[in-house]
Amino acid sequence: MTENKSQTPSSTEIEAARAAGQRLAASQKPVQERYIRRVVVAGLLLAITLLLTFTSIGFIPVPTPAGSATISHIPTIIGGILEGPIVGLVLALGFGVGSFFSPLVPVKDPLVIILPRLLIGVVAWLVYGALRRANRRTLTVMLAVLLGLLLYSSYVVGQRTLWLGIVMAVLSLAGAAALFLWMRKEDLGIVSLAIAAVAGSLANTIPVLTAAVLRQVPGITPGVALGVGLAQGIPEAIVSAIVVVMVVGALRGISSRKRGSRL
Repeated sequence: MTENKSQTPSSTEIEAARAAGQRLAASQKPVQERYIRRVVVAGLLLAITLLLTFTSIGFIPVPTPAGSATISHIPTIIGGILEGPIVGLVLALGFGVGSFFSPLVPVKDPLVIILPRLLIGVVAWLVYGALRRANRRTLTVMLAVLLGLLLYSSYVVGQRTLWLGIVMAVLSLAGAAALFLWMRKEDLGIVSLAIAAVAGSLANTIPVLTAAVLRQVPGITPGVALGVGLAQGIPEAIVSAIVVVMVVGALRGISSRKRGSRL
């Protein structure tokens, strides 16, 4: 009788075991919720990407050898920044495959259309992660370099189409001024988002044009690729920055009046 009684768990031990189980379940819940959120976000953004790639919504006709400018890569940038490199990689693959099979894309070489685009979301995630805790001086230098690139591209485009070059220059100056003002208000998260979006967009433009030159796509010479990159890639980067700041800022609740936002 004494041995059986000693082997029977006491009420205190039972309560301790129950509390331990509850703590374990509570610790696993955030992981499960994060996984479910990533799956939902990835699925939603992938659906938007495929909609953009298979319809004329995501491709804007322009008078360049490439034939069109795209905004279809923007969901990939958003996914990479919001949910990390794996989601960014999956979305980039979906963007590449969708572009490959899209009737609106004339080039059907996977080494040009799919492979060079795989790092769009990863690059955006890396740049944002590196800049989100950067100080004001670092962001100011990077923003000044970016403005110089935008103004140079505006000048090159203006040599061919004057009104378009002027519009690009005005938008570049206005955007840079707005970002400088945000930095003065100590909201560095928006500037980090904008730069990460530009980097993600250029991670689409530069590798694709480089691959097109290396694969000798008809009509795409090194000089033509440079012209397309300036006349088409830079406006794509500007649009990407605007959309990403608006979408991610709204989802994560950026406050322009409060330092240390949830970004």
